[in-house]
Amino acid sequence: MTNDLPAAPAAPEVHLHSFAHALGDPVDIALLDDPGVSGRLDALTAEGLRHCRVSERSAPHLAAADGPVPGAVVLATESRTPSPTQILWDTLRSVPLPRTPGLIVSGNGCGNFAPALRAARGVLLTERVPGVLLTFADRLTTPSRYMPDGDTVMSDSAASCLVTAGPPGRPSFRVLAVATSVQADLVPEERVLKGARTIIKAVREALGRINSSIPEPERGFDWFITGNYSATTRRFLTTAAQMPEEKAYSPHHATHGHCYSADQLITLAALEADGRLTHGRRVLLLASSSRSWSLTALERVDPAPA
Repeated sequence: MTNDLPAAPAAPEVHLHSFAHALGDPVDIALLDDPGVSGRLDALTAEGLRHCRVSERSAPHLAAADGPVPGAVVLATESRTPSPTQILWDTLRSVPLPRTPGLIVSGNGCGNFAPALRAARGVLLTERVPGVLLTFADRLTTPSRYMPDGDTVMSDSAASCLVTAGPPGRPSFRVLAVATSVQADLVPEERVLKGARTIIKAVREALGRINSSIPEPERGFDWFITGNYSATTRRFLTTAAQMPEEKAYSPHHATHGHCYSADQLITLAALEADGRLTHGRRVLLLASSSRSWSLTALERVDPAPA
């Protein structure tokens, strides 16, 4: 007789694919009627920022992702006009998935990518739905588009992907690990004094958890993606994540501005379309806010030849 219990079955692999996004109209930041931006215009231009995206629509309008009909929608938003509830209803109608249950993720500023992915993965694996539509949608609700954290200009945007269990039979990104560091008690006056040290410590703690949970961590990562911040901020975050600067990928910071939590998904889709990824290549995503820093490790998976 033994007390040994049978090993729990391994959780299915979780994959991201079928990317889509919608942006507001491009506007030269020099033409914005925005004192916050105009007061920093020379510095923002020197940091590589040229345009932001402005939309008059109150809700995102995304084409339905090409793939299995999702059994749930996870929406990440920080917008408050209209309410997150109304944004969810409008999203479900516009996709359209008007009879699909939805879940709202918020509270992490521009760092909602990893929490939303966690929520989508949880729904996918616990409810056994065929897929989850992961969406990010934000439209400016503050007086100024200038964001001091990241020294950047905010844009109106929406982005989505499908989250499915197991390889989808098309190119996809397998989720290897997600790790988040939070310091909710970091008050504004301390952020001035301790900001850089806090961020480096937080990012490297998350990186340590990533490397301890993925296979062959010594392989490292082939590409690094963060938000569309100023050039100085992006270099700093690249260093904090211990990534070489030449592996940082940011093709849209000048043309798109900072699209809240949609940045990472839009940039990942661009990297895929750029033709630089092959089977087995790894990508590290950093989604951050003023008090949270999340890393997501992904691996490119190409379908086996028929």
